[in-house]
Amino acid sequence: MKEGFLIGGGLIIAGLMLELSSGPVDWNAFRWPVNGIVLAGFLALITIIFLLRKRVHGFQFIGTYKAAIPALVYAVVLTIVMGLTRQESLTPNPSPMGEGSLWINHMLNFWPFVLTYVYIAVILGQVVLIKMKGFLKLQNNSLTSHLSPLTSILSHLGLFLAMTTATLGNADMQRLKMITMKGEPEWRALTSQQQIVQMPFAIELKDFIMETYDDGMPRRFASDIQILTKSDKSIQTTVEVNKPVEVDGWKIYQNGYDTQMGAMSQYSILELISDPWLPLVYMGIYMMLAGALLMMLRAIPWRQSVQQARKHPKTAFLLGAVIAACFFCVHHFMPILHSDTLVPALQSPWFKPHIIAYMLAYTLMASAAVIALFQLVRGMGKDDSLTPIVFVGISLITIGMLFGALWAKEAWGHYWSWDPKETWAAITWFAYLVYVHYRQIPTHRPKLALWVLLISFVLLQMCWWGINYLPSAQGASVHVYNMPS
Repeated sequence: MKEGFLIGGGLIIAGLMLELSSGPVDWNAFRWPVNGIVLAGFLALITIIFLLRKRVHGFQFIGTYKAAIPALVYAVVLTIVMGLTRQESLTPNPSPMGEGSLWINHMLNFWPFVLTYVYIAVILGQVVLIKMKGFLKLQNNSLTSHLSPLTSILSHLGLFLAMTTATLGNADMQRLKMITMKGEPEWRALTSQQQIVQMPFAIELKDFIMETYDDGMPRRFASDIQILTKSDKSIQTTVEVNKPVEVDGWKIYQNGYDTQMGAMSQYSILELISDPWLPLVYMGIYMMLAGALLMMLRAIPWRQSVQQARKHPKTAFLLGAVIAACFFCVHHFMPILHSDTLVPALQSPWFKPHIIAYMLAYTLMASAAVIALFQLVRGMGKDDSLTPIVFVGISLITIGMLFGALWAKEAWGHYWSWDPKETWAAITWFAYLVYVHYRQIPTHRPKLALWVLLISFVLLQMCWWGINYLPSAQGASVHVYNMPS
């Protein structure tokens, strides 16, 4: 994989040169139709690389594990830098080096970070085309022979679609704030730069509703509003956390209120979001969900497990005891599961599926880490028994992460904002993908694979509870639920 690491290192050097010469990436420049042209050109580039892969060795290399693994390693390292540093938003016209600001504080606009993820997108595109060609050539009509390439296609194509459309479509997304007063229709909204935008409809606050727990923490807050369109259409509805309202391509979210007045608040802060690329992003997310489910079903050795349990009952009992103990620890150290005073953001149909998927994933990954450590200490250096556990675990991590993205869209209006918790979730996911891909290489070194598992589990701890102690996350994460939402 030396070539893969050399390519990744070359991209970082090229990115640093671009950063020094032209400044950080200005994503505002990718508004429609520029982003559409860039996407068309990017798809054309991927197609050309695929068509010439047999003539150019470098193009053929891009679609291999030996290209993907180093790219994922670089992505993990750069994203760890992002997760350890407080991220700041750039001004509309970013300069090469803002006063008192560092490159690492603007990783989303940092050229090495962007080029690494673009390279991953190119690899994804090649893998999709290669797998699709192989899938179309399959002569065997059995379902089993089709599941493996179909799982790979759904997973890789879904990630490619979600990454590219979410990134390029971000420039077209509009996020506005509107302060609505009781009895006063409001047509104006504000951008993040406090610029006034005239909306195609007016919103009038009829009543603000707030319910609290015994300790005074908010249990529910909502706004009864009347929406007036320019065509004199009137809509009477209620907006609350996790229950946005959609009007003329805009989603309206309950964002805030007068916290000093509480239930007597005379105004309500609403967030208005327009995201024209959202259907494509959702298509990618649902493809990834389907791919993760298929991977999980294929990874579980149903018949072999029963046979092995009968042959080696003591080993089966020990493995079951380890998994049960890990599940108990995960359940015990997630106090949010036992809370009777959930804040409004957590009162969602997505809460239990999201938490359960992650609980099961953490349980399996903890079990895998215990077994990997045992094998390294004993000098066994074999990871064959861990493969089903890790593959099911990474499937559940994917499902939990995507459920969280869908939940975030309903609660806060964004499916992925690189919040510190989301950043470490991505780090953990990529780290386990390094193991998954490395394990597919026939000549892989089992001991190295075990070490990758242990490192990935350490990163998972940062995502689970370590983030609460990171200075970069203090006051910056919406995943802190002990304050009013």
